Amino acid sequence: MWKRSRVLMIGGTAALLGLLLIVRHWQLGRSSGTLFRVGVLLPLSGDAAPWGISMKEGIDLAFEYLSKSRSSQAAPIELRYEDDRGQPRDGLAAAQKLISVDHVFALIGVANSSVALAIIPVIDRQKIVFISGGASSPKLSGSSRFFFRTWPSDVVEAHIMARYAHDRLKVKDVAILYINNDYGFGLRIPFRQEFEKLGGRVVAEETFQQEATDFRTQLVSVRNARPDAVYLAGNPREMARCLKQARELGLKMQFLSISGLVEPEVIRIAGKAAEGVLLTDASFDPSSPNAETQRFISLFRQRYRKEPGMLAATGYDAMRVLIAAFDKVRSGGDLLAEEIRKIRDFPGAAGPISFDERGDVSRPVRITTVRDGQFVTKEYVQ
Repeated sequence: MWKRSRVLMIGGTAALLGLLLIVRHWQLGRSSGTLFRVGVLLPLSGDAAPWGISMKEGIDLAFEYLSKSRSSQAAPIELRYEDDRGQPRDGLAAAQKLISVDHVFALIGVANSSVALAIIPVIDRQKIVFISGGASSPKLSGSSRFFFRTWPSDVVEAHIMARYAHDRLKVKDVAILYINNDYGFGLRIPFRQEFEKLGGRVVAEETFQQEATDFRTQLVSVRNARPDAVYLAGNPREMARCLKQARELGLKMQFLSISGLVEPEVIRIAGKAAEGVLLTDASFDPSSPNAETQRFISLFRQRYRKEPGMLAATGYDAMRVLIAAFDKVRSGGDLLAEEIRKIRDFPGAAGPISFDERGDVSRPVRITTVRDGQFVTKEYVQ
């Protein structure tokens, strides 16, 4: 578990910001009085770390942006970071520590659905607002009046890929290879239901454990089922290893996947094995003319000297939504939750944000492929 800490004081000399940062502190102008704390829970180690690091970069960027634009009379905010490792047990312990020891009034972050589901009873009982930038399980929709997310439900991506595979690619038989947790189930079930409803057949289903490194047994079973395509759902590093081993075993069928694949590390691990994969992509579109999207990209490039990862924009948006609502009510609990629920067309980096009655957002999804080592948009779909 992360234990090192550092404090950044606005108006003083800013040290370089890195992954060892746990505490950051706003103290603007003449603000004084109660210090309000926000807990940031992310997978900063383990196979989901690319998502956690990506989201952390977006959250840190929003922190810096707000430190310059927020009113000098606004209440001072402190961020407390904890590593959930993408595991429910670690996430639950970290959330309980943030709430009971650090006394945070809200939580943001969490890239893994199983972690989010594990802490829902705690935030519900303690009335702690929780905005996730990556947890996507359908089970989270309406799970708590204090839960919101800036990433859409898995049902959206699963249904779109099922229709695209059947109607556009003319896939008749498909195999499903998925991670054995709530994230994997949240993609496998709606994909299968939609694909079979359209008349397609699921000829094989194989699962793997989180942080798996060897997929050969499952891939041989998939090969023996002779599907037209394989629907792959897991964490970035797992999917990258799986793609590489699939090509080594001579599997030549079309691989279909999810937004989670859109990480540069996938290309570094899988190499040419990632070429031609088709995936649903609900991440922000860097080519969008949206003013907030372009502002975010410009700030990100200036700050990090690289392109944003998949969850950077949703982490950035989660932070900005939380503080925008907090500055209106200067409170947590029911008041803060109701203020967030009122939000309509908030100018987000990933697109306009409005939350429905279940705490969900909706946004356009596009079909993306890997071409010459780059993620390239093919088309937008509904």
